[in-house]
Amino acid sequence: MTGFRIAHVSDLHFGKISHRGVVGALIDEINDSDVDLVAVSGDLTQRARIVEFEEAAAMLAALGPPVVVVPGNHDVSPWWQPFLRIFTPFERYRRFIGPEVAPFFRMDGVAVLGLNSARRCTIKGGRIDERTCEDITHRLSPVPSSVFKVLVVHHQLSRMQSLWSHDVARYARRALDRAGEAGVSLILCGHLHVSHVEPLEITLETNPMHRIVVAVAGTATSTRGRRTYRSRNHYNVIDIEADFFSIEGRQYLAEESRFVSEGVTRFKR
Repeated sequence: MTGFRIAHVSDLHFGKISHRGVVGALIDEINDSDVDLVAVSGDLTQRARIVEFEEAAAMLAALGPPVVVVPGNHDVSPWWQPFLRIFTPFERYRRFIGPEVAPFFRMDGVAVLGLNSARRCTIKGGRIDERTCEDITHRLSPVPSSVFKVLVVHHQLSRMQSLWSHDVARYARRALDRAGEAGVSLILCGHLHVSHVEPLEITLETNPMHRIVVAVAGTATSTRGRRTYRSRNHYNVIDIEADFFSIEGRQYLAEESRFVSEGVTRFKR
């Protein structure tokens, strides 16, 4: 392959936008940066309100590259509207963002599968059901090992050893096992509102040392950054080459209305 670039955006939280120019700056940079695919790992809205979904949809429509997007826990019908949350939890998401909550994309030696970890019965946490695990196997296992395989999911599927104690999606371990068996190399997620990259070793019967790199994207456009990333906006740029892939963190400078590099982490394939 000659190179493939993914812009990994997460936790937009329309309804809590941090700076007037951050959304436009993000759109412009992605459209001007030879990006082949935009992966959005959930929480497009703050309260799943119609106006917030409309704003999120307008941003996605302004992006030139194709988009793979999954919902986050903030995109489920709100808990104070229990009828909607129980019976039509993703009605607004499907109406404004797209009908698929687990989209699949394949092009130029890259296969990307979205997983829906958001559920109607939880407020903050996530859950991976058996159907989602089967989707990993059915969609990605038939793809040749020469293809670079990526999962996009909102919640964490593993504990990040270098971070504070944080929640992990229920039944995440079985999803990790399926991902390892299917040859997944990279997981793109959000939810924590920080920027972080960490390799994870998966022990499998067929391959006891399979490595999956986990890239967490900070909030790209909202005021909801956490800890050292409070009041900071970030997204990731992933460059995939024949022999390696790299993950670059990019931070928004409000005073200059632009994103700048915060460093690059590189891994062998």
